[in-house]
Amino acid sequence: MEKSTKGTQRRFALIASLVMLHAAFFILCIFYWLYDSSKQNILGSWRNEMQQATQKIHQYLKMPIDAVAFSGVTINRMLREQATHTEVGAYVVNETAIYSSIISENNTGVYCFYKGVYLDGSGWVPPADYKPRERPWYTAALQGKGKIVLVEPFFNLQTNTMMTSVSQLLDDKDSVVSMDIFLDSIQNMVERMAAGSIVEKAFVLDRSGIVVAHSQTELVGKNLKHENIGIQPSLLHKIEAHGVEHYECTSYDGKYTIFAEPISTNWRAVYILNEDRLYISLVVIYLASGFFLLFILSTSFIVFLKMSRKYAEADRLSKEIHAVAKIYDSMVRVNLKDDTIACVQSSKNVDALLEGDFTHFSSRAIGFAETMSAEQSKDIMKNFMDPATLEERLRDSTYITQEFMDTHDCWVRLRIIVIDRAADNSLQHILLAFESIDEYRKKQEKLRKLSETDLMTGVRNRGSGERLIRRAMAERQCGMFCLMDADKFKSINDQYGHAVGDKVIIAIAQCLKETFRDSDIIFRLGGDEFAAFSIGVVDIGIAQRIMQRLFSHIDKIDIPEMKGRTISLSVGVTIYPATCEDSFEEMYKRADSGTYASKKVAGNKATFVLQGNWRPCVQKSSGHKIYVRSTGDGWKLPSEHRRKCEVALLMMTRRVQVATFFLTAVYLRQKKETMPDVYSTS
Repeated sequence: MEKSTKGTQRRFALIASLVMLHAAFFILCIFYWLYDSSKQNILGSWRNEMQQATQKIHQYLKMPIDAVAFSGVTINRMLREQATHTEVGAYVVNETAIYSSIISENNTGVYCFYKGVYLDGSGWVPPADYKPRERPWYTAALQGKGKIVLVEPFFNLQTNTMMTSVSQLLDDKDSVVSMDIFLDSIQNMVERMAAGSIVEKAFVLDRSGIVVAHSQTELVGKNLKHENIGIQPSLLHKIEAHGVEHYECTSYDGKYTIFAEPISTNWRAVYILNEDRLYISLVVIYLASGFFLLFILSTSFIVFLKMSRKYAEADRLSKEIHAVAKIYDSMVRVNLKDDTIACVQSSKNVDALLEGDFTHFSSRAIGFAETMSAEQSKDIMKNFMDPATLEERLRDSTYITQEFMDTHDCWVRLRIIVIDRAADNSLQHILLAFESIDEYRKKQEKLRKLSETDLMTGVRNRGSGERLIRRAMAERQCGMFCLMDADKFKSINDQYGHAVGDKVIIAIAQCLKETFRDSDIIFRLGGDEFAAFSIGVVDIGIAQRIMQRLFSHIDKIDIPEMKGRTISLSVGVTIYPATCEDSFEEMYKRADSGTYASKKVAGNKATFVLQGNWRPCVQKSSGHKIYVRSTGDGWKLPSEHRRKCEVALLMMTRRVQVATFFLTAVYLRQKKETMPDVYSTS
């Protein structure tokens, strides 16, 4: 008996030892996983800091780049208009004055080489032997072939700082616009990046390997490819050739973690972190915690071995219900076998719904759906609450969800959750959980509207407008598409200021709202350009009247600051579809060519482009001119496309909206055979 007891004790000790060893191994695995997760979190935080720092550098460079881009657009236009050196010089001086008030901290002003003459916006007069075509800013622009380029950084001996130039080659392939940038602010950013003991080094490289900024100031201006400044060649190769973002390396004096973040200008910012300092606190914390937990486990293993399973289960269930209760407004448990209902968490709405009766769920479920839903949600909720289909819908899922509007016009999300199943896998208990999402849906709707609206004018922005037109085309809807551009808008900005220019844009948008229907798609392309798509308008006469109505509204615009100066629009109009294979891009090209043609005539004018070449209309009235681009065969469909349309009509007689698209193409073909090539309205 004693031997048996000792044997049992040995077996128990052996089992307990094995259990403890397995538990210790499991805990070590967990700690290793936690350690790795914490390590990744630390790396993630440094990566975020790196990205924020590079974003600041990018923003610092973006303003001069944008300034050169904007100046390049204007000077290109002046090139096309054969502007004189005096006019371009005045523009460069004016732009320099503007940018000196906006980004004065990092630039010397705009200058350009225009038709063989150097023009400086800051008033600097070059010496007699100054040869612009031999300067780095000019040669780099030539290599860029019209793209905006950052010139290789150079050290300015006068200011004792690093500088670079932003340059762009203009359309005549000879003229160049440029701006010099001081890089001392980037040096200050890099020094702040390297503050503290964890960052060993921080620097910014350009694409040729030149150090633009470095935490060790004596290394600024060095070339990593040609000089040894403590960076391993293999690491430099990874940074330049492979765009490495995170790299670990071992050197003679320790281990390092390196981050390399690209800057949009083909520069790279680099962090070199000392791993010993980076993870020392993490290692200490997890080692101490691990030994402590192992000690607790070894001393309390036997004590907690015999804890009640029922108590643990009850405690777990209580915590789960308490956690869920914080999310949901109310919860109802349903016993499908007994067809009974029990309130887990009650609310006024649920109490009013049940009316004190907790039986006959299956026969009352559809009634519940009708009672708690707004009119537009009743059909959806009847199907969702139908007990007859619950088994099928929950066969391969643990829950199903439906969002609906209640009788107070508030959004609610209802989840039907499987609690448990019977032995035959049929549903036994389910939970109906009601969650209020009204505030969330309203915020989402508000954000959606903001993302689709041009904030200045209140009409849709370009992305939203194009998306709606493409959707209408996908649904086979036809209509009239217009592109509109205000005439001589830049002169308004130059003469009266941008505030008045904004009023002009807002006034034009208001005219568009008053001219087109609420169902039409009106949007701003950008600047003084707008577009509109009138669904269902395919008749030229109706389209002409719409244009006349628009021009009448435009003529009524009165902005006091402009002292009687009138506003006029150049409009290009086309009809979609022109053929069975018409597309948004083709439609846009037609309307754009019409706008270009309208620009050639002073005053409000609209050119209709159907197909082929355009010619001016022979009739004029009330100062508004309308053109139609057309050829004799412009609206005739090729025989193979016509047969496709006719077959499609026969096969889709029940799909009215799709059939209408094809009928429109046939109707326009027939109408074109009898209507003149050119139209005018009074």
